[in-house]
Amino acid sequence: MTDWVLDRILMVPEHEELEPIAWPDGLAPRPVSSSAASDDPLPAAQVLLVTWTYAEGMALADVMTPGVESSSWQPYARNWAKYASQLTDRSPARDARCMAYHALTQIGSTDVALVKSELHLTTDAVSAPIVQLWQQMVAEVGPKLVISTGTAGGIGAPTQLGDVFAVPNAKFNCTKAFAHKPWAQERFAGSGISAGPHAELFASLVAPNAPQLRPIADRNPLLSFGGDVETVDYFAFANTDDTFGVVRNDPLAHTEEMDDATLPLALSDVSDAPPWGSIRNASDPQVPSSVGNIEAQTRWAAEIYNKYGYWTTIGSAIACWSVIADLNSNLN
Repeated sequence: MTDWVLDRILMVPEHEELEPIAWPDGLAPRPVSSSAASDDPLPAAQVLLVTWTYAEGMALADVMTPGVESSSWQPYARNWAKYASQLTDRSPARDARCMAYHALTQIGSTDVALVKSELHLTTDAVSAPIVQLWQQMVAEVGPKLVISTGTAGGIGAPTQLGDVFAVPNAKFNCTKAFAHKPWAQERFAGSGISAGPHAELFASLVAPNAPQLRPIADRNPLLSFGGDVETVDYFAFANTDDTFGVVRNDPLAHTEEMDDATLPLALSDVSDAPPWGSIRNASDPQVPSSVGNIEAQTRWAAEIYNKYGYWTTIGSAIACWSVIADLNSNLN
């Protein structure tokens, strides 16, 4: 793994203040205070929503726990000893001494457990402790829906910076450390996720902060449903030459990243598993091969991510809100 990939996970980006989001009456996210100890179980909630990097955590907190920054979320280290032995010198969890940070919020009357994971498929041991973490979190939260969300590399020329894809399917494309696993190329099909009429609010809710994506994007982000997310075990991206075979491996994928397929893998061993989905934003669009050699293309993608990753995540956080708001309507 290159150093800049670790930077994607570890960096704490600076950003301008978020413009207010005009939530519909009664559906604005409302953070719930917590004094949980690090070894306490996660709170019960109808939705478990998990993100991965610092930029993603900061954006998710600004949208979902307004007034409570991600740095104030509670550490989660329940059963820490069994995870600590599966970490490497590249594991963010080793320095954090916890597997995740968490908070609780409400959308309408729906409780949402928010988690920023410190475990990652590509930084921890080949035992993939993130799979165990998923199972532990689902058992404690007891959700009716589980969502993995955050940034990703965009696939396809039509995909612009900030576009959001809510998909029910995930496919592994592991060719490095996990190539020997029986699931290295497995595709998992989910039952589908939907936002119903709340999806129509995405455009207006994302618009106040969309100018932050200029000049890379020449329009506001779009929200699409259906298709796949592709999970790789090394840094790969879609370029116009498909150098890494990302498109060939899964023509149905809209984005590629490094964690999402671990969710359905974990749920495949859970009885009465809840439905799940992936909501990812294109934090760096398809790389033009004309930028230069692979090193130059990698720098191009990294620089875009570093500058815009927080702002693209605002869109996927709003997309998560739309799915949860629809679930809230169906539960009540």
